[in-house]
Amino acid sequence: MNIFTIFQNDYIYHDYQPLFMMGHTPSIYGYEALMRNTHKENPETLFQTAMRANILYKLDTLSITKAIEGFLCHQNGSGKLFVNVYVTTLLHPSFHTYFDHLMVIYPGARGRLILELNESTPDELWQNPLLERTLKSLKRYDVLYAIDDFGQGTASIKKSIEFEPDIIKLDRYFAKELARSKRKQRFISFFQQFYGNDAIIILEGIEQEEDMLAAMELGITIGQGYFLGKPSKLLA
Repeated sequence: MNIFTIFQNDYIYHDYQPLFMMGHTPSIYGYEALMRNTHKENPETLFQTAMRANILYKLDTLSITKAIEGFLCHQNGSGKLFVNVYVTTLLHPSFHTYFDHLMVIYPGARGRLILELNESTPDELWQNPLLERTLKSLKRYDVLYAIDDFGQGTASIKKSIEFEPDIIKLDRYFAKELARSKRKQRFISFFQQFYGNDAIIILEGIEQEEDMLAAMELGITIGQGYFLGKPSKLLA
C-alpha cells in the first residue's frame, strides 16, 4: 500500500489494550491505543516507510488524533489513555500548535492522556533540551508521560533519573517467567522500592497467571499483557 494513500482515505484505526489495577477484584486503569490499518500492514513497517518518505510527523500526529477520537467515543468516563509518540514528533516545530488545537477539539482528553516515549530512542534526541521543555509545557493540559519498554536500552536508569517520568513501563522481558526467575524478582523488588514513591510502575507483557501473582507480591499494582486482556475494539 502506498503510504500517501493513508492520508487520502480512512485506513487507520486503533485497537485498545487494557491495563489493569491488579488485585482480588481487578479494575481497568486505562487503555493503550495500538495503531492498525484496514490493509493489515504491519504498523511498524508503515512508520518506517513514513520515516523514509519524510512524513513521519504527519503519520504520528494522525495516529494520535485518531487514537484520542476513538477512545473518547467509547470511554467518556474514567480511565487513562496511553498513546505512543515519537520523540521527533515532540521536537517538531509544529507540535505545540497541533497539540493546543487537539485539546480544544477534544477537551475530554485533559487529565486522561499519557504519552509513551520509547526508551530505545537514540540518545541524541533525549538530550535535546527542547524535549524537556515540551514535556513540561504539556503539564498545563495535565498530560503525563511514560518511558516505555524500560530496561530495553542501555541508559534506562540515567533517563529515569534525569527525566523524572510520571510512569515507567517495565519491558515485557521482566514479566516472562517472572515467577521462576529469582534474579528478575530481585530486580523488580529493588526497582519498586527505588522508584515506587516517585513514579507509577507498570509491568508489560504479563501472559501467565503465575507471573502476575509474582509481580503483585513484589508490589507491582498495574499490569498489561495478554493474560489480562488482548487488544480489541472498544465497545460503546
